Amino acid sequence: MKKNFLIVGMGAALVDILANVSDDTLTEIGSPKGSMSLISDREAFAIEEKITVLEQAPGGSTANTVAGIAALDFATGFIGKIGADPLGEFLTADMERLKTNFTAPTNLDAPTGRSIVLITPDSERTMHTLLGASGSITPNDLDEDMLANTAILFSEAYLWDSPSGAEAFRAAAAIVRANGGKVALSLADPFCVERHHASLESDLHQNVDIVLANQAEAKAMFGTDNKTQLATAVRSFSIEAAITMGADGAILISTDEVTEVAAEAVDNIVDLTGAGDQFAAGFLAGIGSGKDIKASGRMGAISAASIITHVGARPQVDIRASLVAAGLM
Repeated sequence: MKKNFLIVGMGAALVDILANVSDDTLTEIGSPKGSMSLISDREAFAIEEKITVLEQAPGGSTANTVAGIAALDFATGFIGKIGADPLGEFLTADMERLKTNFTAPTNLDAPTGRSIVLITPDSERTMHTLLGASGSITPNDLDEDMLANTAILFSEAYLWDSPSGAEAFRAAAAIVRANGGKVALSLADPFCVERHHASLESDLHQNVDIVLANQAEAKAMFGTDNKTQLATAVRSFSIEAAITMGADGAILISTDEVTEVAAEAVDNIVDLTGAGDQFAAGFLAGIGSGKDIKASGRMGAISAASIITHVGARPQVDIRASLVAAGLM
């Protein structure tokens, strides 16, 4: 049955604040390279005093993926909470630009969330996230009609950092699956997986059809990054998975197949921010439009390769044209 929305994302509605920093500055701030750290208002202000802002952009891992899918001309939606402030208005205007149906209840007691993304000379990104209003999403914030008309609900393990986020995810997943849709979950960050391992494990068994992760996240969740053992572990949950391996491509695991897709060659890597988010965009667009897992993985690889040629986590080049040229759209 055809759904009105190919993908509806549910996650943190954030503004990304990007800055180039030296390794010494990152060491001074004290966060592990490549990690995502939750920070307070005071910590956010302290970091901002040490950096020169390169760019301010709409962000949030799941929202970045939704933006990538919207750029491919698929119907999308997003559920996320914002504050009653200029950053909330900024995010709302951007969703309107993307033609994404934005369910954005307002929290009058918290600011719109933001993620300070620090980019070191090796192009790695380290994120410091102030959840703000985005961390207060509840089951009452869901658009049940939109979810009933969703082919794939896509969410992020970062929701488990919110007291009510996991509960809201489970409620949304139940609506989507009851109406014939699927649920995909990004493991988001190995530290996040470690914080919430038991809860996430339960949800993979009960509420998820597809999991997306990189090698570090997969190892944190499944206890291994060995390809054969990983496939066995994923299948024990009766789910499918796409595990990205950087320059080594991705391993794709379904109930009856384990295959790999190569990474696309990129002459000049500028910024790795958003590579995983855009792999998810291409992959889920493929799955949602009926492609097999191998073709969907190739769509993910092309989308990821396109995003790392420029600064920022959202498409600035015509990824759809690249997919058309590859015979995938």
